Amino acid sequence: MIKNITRSVKQDLQKYESVPERIESLKDRYHGETCYIVSAGPSLKNYEPEYLKSKLENKLVFTIKQSYLLLKEICDFHILNFTNFEPYQWLNETIVAWEVFEQYHPQMILENGFNVDVMFPVIRNHGTMDNTQAARLDFDDFTMDKTYDRAWGPGLMYEMAIPLAMFLGCKEIITVGWDIGDISKFSGDNQNEEQWQDHFYEGKSNIQYAPTSMTKQEVELVTESVSFVHKWLKEKGIDFKICSDRNPADKSIPRVELWENKQYVYRFTME
Repeated sequence: MIKNITRSVKQDLQKYESVPERIESLKDRYHGETCYIVSAGPSLKNYEPEYLKSKLENKLVFTIKQSYLLLKEICDFHILNFTNFEPYQWLNETIVAWEVFEQYHPQMILENGFNVDVMFPVIRNHGTMDNTQAARLDFDDFTMDKTYDRAWGPGLMYEMAIPLAMFLGCKEIITVGWDIGDISKFSGDNQNEEQWQDHFYEGKSNIQYAPTSMTKQEVELVTESVSFVHKWLKEKGIDFKICSDRNPADKSIPRVELWENKQYVYRFTME
């Protein structure tokens, strides 16, 4: 967490009533920083939480959904939606960024008293996987410089996390625990077959709304699209790297490691 910047950013967000003003206030606020985007994949079990915190302390950290449970003390932005949703106890310092894909979602957030600092609407969120960014490869049409509307990714990494890091002015993006999915879980050639994909919390979370599985087509599309995203970001002067021993994307995309000792695997349990 970059405390001095994030506290200032959060204070500025609260000055504005409208969503566009709030979003615009984020422009280039972390210029030149490296953004660590922590997803909830099973490879997070490679790290004991305190070790992970020590490695990411004083860095710009996004957490996606339940990864906030591990890193709330050092998280700058918590990115979430109502898919696989569970209630969180947010720290005051956290900037909470919601993605809403149904008209009633903003009201749900307000009625339940959930924290919200900035909110992004999703468009083009229905239909087939052929309608996603991973299939269309139209990421450049949905940078936050061009539109605040988010296109169906699928997944918050494509819809929110990467575009937000770009909008904040980051020069490097490193994903941690973004494992995409395990194609071996699917039994045949049916592209619409659904399978529950593993997460670091191994079913011990408190999901209360919209538990969601993944289709074979979704896993394949996202896996195949990562090479394009890497090249696209490079053309914009942004380095993109993956920290995961399970991510199935092309091996030409740079991998990094946060651990110094691979002798243990952390087993996460809910308190």
